[in-house]
Amino acid sequence: MTPTPKSSDPYKPRILDRGLVLLFKAVNYLIPWHKLPSYLGALNLSAYRTELRRDNLYDVYPSLDYQGTPGNPHMEDNEFLSTRNSDGLFNALDQPKMGCVGMRFGRNVPRQYTKKPSKEEILTPNPRLVSRELLTRDTFKPATILNLLAAAWIQFQVHDWFQHSNSETERYDVPLPQEDDWVTSPMKVEATLVDKPLDKTDEESPTYANENTHWWDGSQIYGNSESRTKELRGSSENGKFTVDVNNFVTFLPRDENGIPITGFNTNWWIGLEILHTLFVLEHNSICDELANAHSDWTSEKLFDTARLVNCALMAKIHTVEWTPAILSHPTLKIAMNANWWGLLGEKLNKLIGRVGKGETLSGIPGSQAEQHGTPYSLTEEFVSVYRLHSLIPDDIAFFESQTGTHKTTYPISDVVFEKARTPFQESGLKFEDIFYSFGINYPGAVTLNNTPNFLRDLHTPDNRHIDLSTIDILRDRERGVPRYNQFRRLFHMKPASDFLSLTGGNKDVADKLNKVYEGDIEKVDLLVGCQCEPLPKGFGFSDTAFRVFILMASRRLKSDRFIATEWNDKTYSTVGMQWVQNQGMKDVLLRHFPTLGPALKDAKNPFAPWTKVGNSVDYKGKETNA
Repeated sequence: MTPTPKSSDPYKPRILDRGLVLLFKAVNYLIPWHKLPSYLGALNLSAYRTELRRDNLYDVYPSLDYQGTPGNPHMEDNEFLSTRNSDGLFNALDQPKMGCVGMRFGRNVPRQYTKKPSKEEILTPNPRLVSRELLTRDTFKPATILNLLAAAWIQFQVHDWFQHSNSETERYDVPLPQEDDWVTSPMKVEATLVDKPLDKTDEESPTYANENTHWWDGSQIYGNSESRTKELRGSSENGKFTVDVNNFVTFLPRDENGIPITGFNTNWWIGLEILHTLFVLEHNSICDELANAHSDWTSEKLFDTARLVNCALMAKIHTVEWTPAILSHPTLKIAMNANWWGLLGEKLNKLIGRVGKGETLSGIPGSQAEQHGTPYSLTEEFVSVYRLHSLIPDDIAFFESQTGTHKTTYPISDVVFEKARTPFQESGLKFEDIFYSFGINYPGAVTLNNTPNFLRDLHTPDNRHIDLSTIDILRDRERGVPRYNQFRRLFHMKPASDFLSLTGGNKDVADKLNKVYEGDIEKVDLLVGCQCEPLPKGFGFSDTAFRVFILMASRRLKSDRFIATEWNDKTYSTVGMQWVQNQGMKDVLLRHFPTLGPALKDAKNPFAPWTKVGNSVDYKGKETNA
């Protein structure tokens, strides 16, 4: 067992890497990374990552002791040396609390820039006004490079990564702009629950704990505590999850309110219904394959190994399929494949194995875990750039997967929470029909005035009535996330000089921003700035937000012992390793729903629009690809 390098070891980039940083700083004065030839662009991104690892990782604890010390907390036996703990404990053996449930979100910017503003500053300009004027969907703007499965996927993944807690005693009273029809005045929004301060810095720059584990460990289906995982497994044998079969259709078990019993079921809708079910079925299929190869394995061993395999497969799909779909640029395809396979590529990786222990030539899986001088955690800035609510459409058109016949169209409000099964129950649709429909429906584009009104007038099962766009703006401000221009400075990017330059010369949008932000470009919120800046070709979100991804997308892999250090047949089994390395999202879909074959036959990326089959070719509704 190779120990993880200590987080206290300062990150010192190699001379070559430092040289690349200086070289591309000079190049980027003349040519941005996304206009360089693809392999040069990939090197440019590597230089960015080196600089960000050096300058943009900050711990929020007073000392490393808060990450735990060897033997404290104590591992009762050796079980978690080779398998994941649902609480996130023992991933780093020398810092066993690192990344576990309840640990704080870290920072990508120095803490002197994350001090909590006054309530007046938090409410200026009025977040409800920003929501109404700049975020409210005026007309549906589709993201034509993606399908709706891509929107469902990112929420499915986010529910694995992070969740803040709301305060039960503190709130914000958001004044209503003139002629606002919200039902209560002022609008009441709970504050985020602040973690207990540990020193003076915490008092000035509050911190917040994560309800989930920070690791990429599938907690949305496996749960984020060992006790919850045992509950979800129930009495199933052979390492499997319990599922319900209703009229030959397999569903997740339901609670008394009609919400599935799974690891994380908040904000449930049909998109989560299909993906949670798919990867529970995938877990069970992995168990079958492992049991065939290892008839002597216990149910516990089958479950633990299948979980490792399933989590790694989800991480791989996100890295080499989802990300290149939403960032559809040739340089990104090279860079994200290099994250997993290395610059030598998949074919050479499979042919000759790893070349050295580094991540550059043969990818992060199988390299040594490293924290780059800062204990691993997800960060508040990472949370902020995943505010992608405009991906949600107003309506979803549903079709039969084999004939392409249009069955019905539901508004998004009719397929959420306890109504997520409505298309199954009312229209007789099956999972393959839902997946096909998601494959040809568009999500919304991540741009101004494209957040669905459903989310801005949301009634939740716990009797909350919220405007999610108002909350999105307020959350970044109260948590000390720098506003757009300051954020760019801190991520080594040039700030916008005025509203016109921010919008790429769009005077109408610039005038709108100028009015809302009272002529002060420095007040523009991160979310708003990212949604109105010009995008690199093929990008589904901003280059500003992308800078966080450059750093954190690889960090989630590189920090994880079960991806970086223990990536071997001993931990995953030979069958498990082959399952991950030889499978992708298309394989998962076809394994469980083979009738999707015609629609997926020509799909190079399953998160891009699928080929329409049968009668759906003639469907002309706005929801689907033409």
